[in-house]
Amino acid sequence: MTEAVSAERPRGKDVPCATCGTRVDPLRAARVAIFDDRFRYFCSGGCRESYDANAGRTPLPLPRRAANRSVDRDSAIPEEEAARWAARRAAVALSEVEGDGLSDIGSALAGLSAPAPEEEAAAPVGPLDVPPPTDVGTLLVAIALVAGLLAAALALVGPSPIALTVRVVLVLVAAGAFVAHAVTTAGDSSELHPALACVAPIGAAAVALAARIAGDPLTSDAASFGGILVGSVAVIVWLVDRARHPLDVERALVKEGLTVPGHRIVGEDVARASADDLRPGEEIIVEANEVVPADATIVAGSATVHPWLSATSTITREEGDSVVAGARVVSGRVRAVAGWAGADRAFMRLTHDPRRRADVHAPLASFGRNAAARGSIVGAVVAALFAFSSDRELVTIGMYACATIAVLANRGLSQIAALHVMETVLHALRRGVVFRTAEALDRAGRVGIAAFCARGTLLLGEPEVASIEAFAGSDPETVLSLVAGTEAGSSRPTSVAVQRAARARGVRPDGVRSPTVQPGLGVTAVASSGQTLVVGSRGLMLRERISVALAESKIGELEAMGRTVLLVAIGGKLIGLVGLQDGLRPGARAAVQHLLDVGIEPVLLSGDTRETCEALGRAVDIDHIRPEVLPADRGDEIRRLADGGAVVAVLGRSPNDDVALSAGDVSVALSSAGGASSEWSVQLCSDDVRDAAFALRLAHDGRRRAALGLAWCLAPGLVAALLMAVGIVPAWATVVTALAATAIALGRFPTG
Repeated sequence: MTEAVSAERPRGKDVPCATCGTRVDPLRAARVAIFDDRFRYFCSGGCRESYDANAGRTPLPLPRRAANRSVDRDSAIPEEEAARWAARRAAVALSEVEGDGLSDIGSALAGLSAPAPEEEAAAPVGPLDVPPPTDVGTLLVAIALVAGLLAAALALVGPSPIALTVRVVLVLVAAGAFVAHAVTTAGDSSELHPALACVAPIGAAAVALAARIAGDPLTSDAASFGGILVGSVAVIVWLVDRARHPLDVERALVKEGLTVPGHRIVGEDVARASADDLRPGEEIIVEANEVVPADATIVAGSATVHPWLSATSTITREEGDSVVAGARVVSGRVRAVAGWAGADRAFMRLTHDPRRRADVHAPLASFGRNAAARGSIVGAVVAALFAFSSDRELVTIGMYACATIAVLANRGLSQIAALHVMETVLHALRRGVVFRTAEALDRAGRVGIAAFCARGTLLLGEPEVASIEAFAGSDPETVLSLVAGTEAGSSRPTSVAVQRAARARGVRPDGVRSPTVQPGLGVTAVASSGQTLVVGSRGLMLRERISVALAESKIGELEAMGRTVLLVAIGGKLIGLVGLQDGLRPGARAAVQHLLDVGIEPVLLSGDTRETCEALGRAVDIDHIRPEVLPADRGDEIRRLADGGAVVAVLGRSPNDDVALSAGDVSVALSSAGGASSEWSVQLCSDDVRDAAFALRLAHDGRRRAALGLAWCLAPGLVAALLMAVGIVPAWATVVTALAATAIALGRFPTG
């Protein structure tokens, strides 16, 4: 890149100033800058600044002028670009096809020839990193299937020597085609080793060949068995490839969406860099219609963004907020510090990183792969020994061993759980939900109790002053003035609400001195009159030995309405109260229903009184409440919930709920994806509590489907193998049973 840029630098002749056109010596120019990988020369600092109208108006570096990247609304998209976008959108549509994959293709591809919208046209488009089903691979599977079926069907011809020889040759051809397919097809780390996958077909072909050479009377049975076995495993390979392809397409689209150019800040300049070249700690700049190349934290500027790769809605991100790689800036301009780059990015960890891929390292996926790899060897030895002890013929012993290997060293068994795990991860990413590790995904699927930290999750966290009551000869303005004085300068939601109410009523905050915050309880201070001032909950009044009997009935009435009550006492005497009403977040009831649908018990954890919590619980259908729990004590409360043996999840917002989140077996943190910290089990790009609850539901459903798929692939075949061992069913029936069970399991994917 340096050589290419340097080659464009003129030598030995004057060049025009990039702003005013005045001829300047490139070696003595007052200012030199690089824009779009080209040198720009300026006769003065003023020309340099005027080259970009935004210079000096923001702490961000000078923006780059788009070159060959912008698309005018009235201009046509180049034909090649439109074709590439049509291919990408076709892949997305194909990845969403359900059913048999044939009847839906026409409707899924309808309208794909239309040009991409402006914001899409500005995005970099690269080739999909998905090996499409090759003609050679499909041909080899077809050959294995047809040859195997012919070898079995020719049993109707009779046991003539020529027919037997032809059938054995067909079995050898089928096995050879299957082996060629296994060797030439690019393997995946979640699959069985090709050598192990080929053991059963090669063994069945070897048994048939040995029987034919030896003239064994069981040659016909061996040929039929070999043909059925190879045909069955070929069908299973086709079914697995059919189920995998949409997931591979979507994974490739995720990778493509994150393979975008970035712009790192180097001193006072901006240098172009690929997403893979960025490193944590580097500062980057992202402008309108650009994609964030790394998980980052904004340090300057603000922007309206699509918050994750496939998001359709927009939100505003400002200084201090985090953004994930793949977020698209719709308008605005931000400067950010990269926190995670490369394979450590939130959307890459469980989909592409070989060390953390969910379909490789998830417990159920590992179990299916190990059951196929190790169980097949043990099962074949046991089946062979059992047949040998029953005085079976050598050909029968060989068929029993091969049948057992085919049942266990089954690509469906090794892949079914991995497929469900990856589908769960990709489904979560579509909602902006990121699981930290494969183990965190598995734990989320075993959650039995989910505790909501009420403020900011079920509640908006934006309370409003709903009522002011005065006692003992005081007046509401005095009460509000004292409360506003204690809350002056604080950014807590209740403080903001009180200060807003005071401004609306034209009440001046009292000149309170020495305020001391009692976490979760309230504030103690000294009023302008010199008397001791206490503002807070009933618990704080009791601690300060202040009687609340005067207001007991009013307190109970307000708490029954779900309001938070701030009591006000001066000089050791209660003089009034302020009732705060916080609204339910949109979707709070739906979030609770997500949990109830999968058998997770919701728990309401709050610092408010029991009456207030009960009112909130009734509104969202939560029976289990834990009221009056101080923020510092919430970790102990979460651990008490786990004492019964249940896996406990905590849904909250960092940093307010860090104590509770850290104590949970599974921590679900809103608006935390892309942040510098990655300790939370589930991180959300949004602050929607429905997405937080949906993450747990999705993990439960995915784990259930994966376990059910394993059971379907394993149990029927094992039962058939046991019946085969005692002579109740023939070896070919065992293979067909395993094929039928695997077909049912894969047929239920991904909507089972």
